Amino acid sequence: MRRRGLWACLIILGMLAGVGVTMLSRSWTTPAKAAAAPAPAPIDAARAYGYLKAICGLGPRPAGSAANTRQRAMVAAHFKKMGAAVREQPFEANDPRTGAKVAMANLIAAWYPERTQRVVLGAHYDTRPFPDQELDPARRSLPFLGANDGASGVALLMEIAHHLDGLPTPWGVDLILFDGEELVYGQEGEYFLGSKAFARAYDESVRSRRATSRYVAALVLDMVGDRNLQIDQEQHSYNFTFNLVQEVWGVARRLKATAFRNRIGMAVNDDHLPLIEAGIPAIDLIDFDYPYWHTARDLPEQCSGESLAQVGRVVTAWLAQPRPQQR
Repeated sequence: MRRRGLWACLIILGMLAGVGVTMLSRSWTTPAKAAAAPAPAPIDAARAYGYLKAICGLGPRPAGSAANTRQRAMVAAHFKKMGAAVREQPFEANDPRTGAKVAMANLIAAWYPERTQRVVLGAHYDTRPFPDQELDPARRSLPFLGANDGASGVALLMEIAHHLDGLPTPWGVDLILFDGEELVYGQEGEYFLGSKAFARAYDESVRSRRATSRYVAALVLDMVGDRNLQIDQEQHSYNFTFNLVQEVWGVARRLKATAFRNRIGMAVNDDHLPLIEAGIPAIDLIDFDYPYWHTARDLPEQCSGESLAQVGRVVTAWLAQPRPQQR
């Protein structure tokens, strides 16, 4: 993901948003007040952390690499075991250095596939090609395992998969692994390739009236494993899907999930932006204040199973909230 460099269309929308309540944010229907907080799933912190370590055990996983392919196969097998209908969404992009085609694929695992109103829980599963934020140029040749930036979101989705069968949610749930989120070398390359491919296909199906279901919300999980987890309300999410931010942070307050801080953070360009452009209300759950971002020190020991579990409890409780029929 990128910290700066806003898309022109989002700048314009942000200016129109004022304090952050846009037409898109209003399109999100909040649930009726419940008498009690919805119960989160019993997220297993140790198991989630074990998944994170197993992913890192594959080594660096940049888009198009053998390790990236092995990771996709491992997670697909896990999702199938948990009862999902799993498919790949292949696409291609050019290597920014050589121009050669790079074969990539998003992984989509669906629970309750018969339901026409659906939500996305997404994370990117590729890693940065090298640790470009190392101050010493010699260290940029070290392996980049991406324990937090890459593995944490995938590990949490693998843990959440244990709890989706029977979870009291009115929606169909798609766990999506986005490929090619940052196939970038220095200043060369393009971000969000996987989410752009997914959003483009979804938008085309809606416009052509071939879509048999609609996405009513999306939560992107990125860098959610930091031992000192602090998740602010990411600025684009706040500006363009304000009601959804308020709803998720409301669940966090009721659960006393202290990592979710009630303040607006920095604007982060991430996989939620292509989803928003495709008309899907989407927010980014991200702790960008991570000292090991894009360095060779982004290792499992910098992460915590309890951090993953806290986010997982909020996400599953949000999924389980009673709510009126979506339009």
